[in-house]
Amino acid sequence: MPTMIRDAAVGLIILSATLALSLALGAGPARAVEGGASHYITGAYGDFLMGYIPGPGLFIRNDTFYQSAHMDSTFKGGKIYAGIDETMVMNITKLSYLFDVPAMGGFLGIGVGVPIIINEHITGEVSADYTLRSRQTGIDQPHSLDIDGGGDRGGLSDIFIMPVIAGWNLGECHLVVSPIIFLPTGYYNPDKLTNLGMNYLTFDGNVAFTWLSKSGFELSVNAGYMVNTENMTTGYLSGNQIHADWTLACHVNDRFALGAVGYLLAQTTPDSGEGATMGGFASSGTGIGPIVTYTLPVAGKDVMLVAKWLHGLGATNSFLGDSIYGSFAMTF
Repeated sequence: MPTMIRDAAVGLIILSATLALSLALGAGPARAVEGGASHYITGAYGDFLMGYIPGPGLFIRNDTFYQSAHMDSTFKGGKIYAGIDETMVMNITKLSYLFDVPAMGGFLGIGVGVPIIINEHITGEVSADYTLRSRQTGIDQPHSLDIDGGGDRGGLSDIFIMPVIAGWNLGECHLVVSPIIFLPTGYYNPDKLTNLGMNYLTFDGNVAFTWLSKSGFELSVNAGYMVNTENMTTGYLSGNQIHADWTLACHVNDRFALGAVGYLLAQTTPDSGEGATMGGFASSGTGIGPIVTYTLPVAGKDVMLVAKWLHGLGATNSFLGDSIYGSFAMTF
């Protein structure tokens, strides 16, 4: 049974990679998911032991990351923006509580995440091409409009809740099911490039799998499907997205491990709604990088420290760049 589950996880990675890369390399210029961003943060799900719950208790995790990315163009608030550059520092605190449930042979719990954007800086230009007829000659002449946009902003972003967390440890194989609901709690203005939230609900179904061999080799995969609701302010319904984060690692001992981490993203349905005046298109992206962890004993508790860097390899109609994470986690 573990061999079958392991083979299925490897197949999921290969299938997701093929889909994301084909979309990233084969699609033409277009706009997708409003503003070119969604509730999925590139690489945020990727971690060690994504499908493993060590036991019951209160789990605390804190992630701070820096992101620098670029996008050629996007569509937001009825305007086309070109040459988008973003730098952002965000902190996410996640709390979860798990109970041991013998009747189901595993664990059951709930969780909540509170993201705070320390600062987000976006630059871009509102651009449009149009023609005007000369009063003197009566001939149409091409014109262009370029207006600077963007700025800085920080504060509360979109809080997310995990109404159900269910996990099972099956020998070397481990499984966690944890749907996530993102709430529109962050600042939003359709006339601004720099926003703190998406202004719509997102339902994200997630399944995480970990295979950890006795020799210390690890394969972990988290796959999710995001269903976006309509932005009532702009009438824009962003398409649904599938995402997968994976980790390949070697646990040198009980406290130290290192490996590679990556993400895959692909849009599965077109954008729609009254606000999608540019039509419905598809976004995609993929990236990879190193990851390392070390567990420190602090005041009788083990504190897990994690650092990772993800470099974007390709993207279509979404941000492409680098993300650096510093995290810690502990159990009470």
